[in-house]
Amino acid sequence: MSDNLLRIGTSAVLANSTLLNTTSNNIANINTEGYVRQRTEFEAQQLGLGVGPGTTERLVSEFTLKQLRRDTSNYAFSEQYVSEANRVDALFSNSANSIATGISDLFKQFQIANNEPATVANRQLIIGSAQALLDQFSTMSSLVLDQESFVNQQLDIYTSETNGLIKQIADLNLEIASFGTGSSRPAPLDLLDKRDLAIKKLAEMVEIRTLDAANGEKLVFLGTGQSLVVERGQFNLMTLRGDPDPAKRELKLQLSAANNVERDVDIATVGGKIGGLLQFREDILLPTQNRLGQLALSMTDAMNSQNRLGMDLNNKIGGDLFTLPTSRGYEYSSNTGSGAVSVNIEPGQGDKLPPNDFLLTVEAGGVRIQALNNQGEVISGSDKVVAIAAYPATISAADAAGDLYGLQITLSGAPAIGDQFELKPQSTAARTLSMATTRPEDIALAMPVRTEFAVNNLGNAQIEGLDITDTRPVSLPDYGFTSPGGLVNGPWTMTYTGSDTFQILDSLGNNVATAVFGTNQYNNIFAQAGVDVGFDFSVTGVPAAGDTFTISFNQDGFNDNRNGLKFAELQTAQTTRLNPLSAPGGTNTVSFNKSYAEMVSLIGERTSQARNSEASSKALLDQTTAWYESLSGVSLDEEASNLVRFQQTYAAAARIISTSQTVFDTLLAAVR
Repeated sequence: MSDNLLRIGTSAVLANSTLLNTTSNNIANINTEGYVRQRTEFEAQQLGLGVGPGTTERLVSEFTLKQLRRDTSNYAFSEQYVSEANRVDALFSNSANSIATGISDLFKQFQIANNEPATVANRQLIIGSAQALLDQFSTMSSLVLDQESFVNQQLDIYTSETNGLIKQIADLNLEIASFGTGSSRPAPLDLLDKRDLAIKKLAEMVEIRTLDAANGEKLVFLGTGQSLVVERGQFNLMTLRGDPDPAKRELKLQLSAANNVERDVDIATVGGKIGGLLQFREDILLPTQNRLGQLALSMTDAMNSQNRLGMDLNNKIGGDLFTLPTSRGYEYSSNTGSGAVSVNIEPGQGDKLPPNDFLLTVEAGGVRIQALNNQGEVISGSDKVVAIAAYPATISAADAAGDLYGLQITLSGAPAIGDQFELKPQSTAARTLSMATTRPEDIALAMPVRTEFAVNNLGNAQIEGLDITDTRPVSLPDYGFTSPGGLVNGPWTMTYTGSDTFQILDSLGNNVATAVFGTNQYNNIFAQAGVDVGFDFSVTGVPAAGDTFTISFNQDGFNDNRNGLKFAELQTAQTTRLNPLSAPGGTNTVSFNKSYAEMVSLIGERTSQARNSEASSKALLDQTTAWYESLSGVSLDEEASNLVRFQQTYAAAARIISTSQTVFDTLLAAVR
């Protein structure tokens, strides 16, 4: 009997000692990152001979753990997105940085100059406001570019950390697998804790999925199913490449078995901090840079076009006020030819430029230009196919039925069929624009044509609605403007010959145009005559046969502000294209201020949505963390209670041993 008591007491003491060790270990590691609460369980010995061997295990729910990783990824994504978006939102919501204010100030100076168009000082204010607006464009674009550089730096850091975690998980897999999965050699629990912690940290970087292998390893995959950690300690690494634009890093998966083999990763499903950075770049950063460039290009091109339709203070046809930049096309690494592409905005076509990048593909007999969305994917239905007979070649709107998205593209070298180039004319435009002139005299506020009626006319007809459309010089025998200023064989004389007919002769008596109307509505004289001289007008009132009108170059008409009024109208004109699928005009174009307001509104809206998403994902993560901690976390109250309980059972077990000793001594005394 005493033998059984001793055996039972000994097993009880050892068991409770183990329980005390487990509880003490839990208390000691309460602040250890990644530590999972442990519990030791025992089985009763057969025939009631004490407690059997115990097993110490981690208290963890695999389902809860997977949910925790998923919520960790979602929150890390939202937190990173909001962190980046807040900076851009603060930048554009600050009224001191408002480009709309600069635009309004510039047009305000035009209105002041229109009151006294011959005053050089007023024109100088226009030059000053224009330069200030360009500086503001450059500053805002540079700040956005700084954000892009910062994103790239963070991507480098996060990718390096991610690869370190992937390798750590693979190494821990090997260690754990070396212990086996049997009860004779269970894996050390601290290794399992370390692996789970590494997987959780990896989930902060990217969204992942895990599977249990038969040998105890954890297989880790991206949310898209691409493998990161596989069996026998093998793993794949993440890398960043920019193709074709080196500044736009794309996430790739590099195979460990073949370092030269890379696979694309869908950034829309990456998740985690890396996914948040990439999504912020696609949703806010790149669209903002493109919209800034589009606004700068469309506005300066419109003002250049209007200035070319006027006359300056030197009696010359106006020239460009701004110099628009030329950019090069980025060639893909898979290109086999030796071609090169440069792109600029075709003069007068800035209103056809949408806020997109473009893909140029060389085909047999020509090229195909397609608009790209923010993710770099081709927008279906945006194709423009242009035939090219030989290289080098320059293509523009006239080669694409009047709409090549405002681009003028020059191809040189020897491109091969299938070669592709990414065109990004807007990405740096806002910070590379410059003034083409700083002379206030070069601002063309006057119209280059004036009309007069003869004082002895018998009718009351007048010329109205003069509209200048093209002042580019043309060669004889065509009629139009000369360079640097004048009309071919001007002035011209228009005579009403009766029967709703007008005849226009030049100074040499040559016929310029004859307009015959079937009614007394004399609109667009030159269009009715089928002649294009770069301007047109209408006749109102009732002319008498023989009435004459003089059409001449507006020599010394410095007090004329008619072209200046056209400048002022640009502020509310619909000149900025919204998307590449619909033709410019109507609902697909907005004004400069409206375009800027929509860009700022887009930034604010997406930032606000991201903040709401961050708040909801944070609440969900807190809930899941509490759920996880309720099982796997160490509770001091519970462990203290266990400590007291196990101390008492340990003392009771020791009492059993003492009792067995007393019984044994009594038996010995009885037989003596």
